[in-house]
Amino acid sequence: MADSLTTYDELNEDIQFTEEETRALLKLNEKEILILILSEMKKQTELLSKK
Repeated sequence: MADSLTTYDELNEDIQFTEEETRALLKLNEKEILILILSEMKKQTELLSKK
């Protein structure tokens, strides 16, 4: 469990948005947000499985 928290902390440090990106994200509906989250989770899973 500690490993997943460490991984989350590392990912969290990488998440930074410009003002323009933040405005675009705020305009998304729930379905678009879920798709974005799942897409990012898939990318991170693929990257972690390569290590």
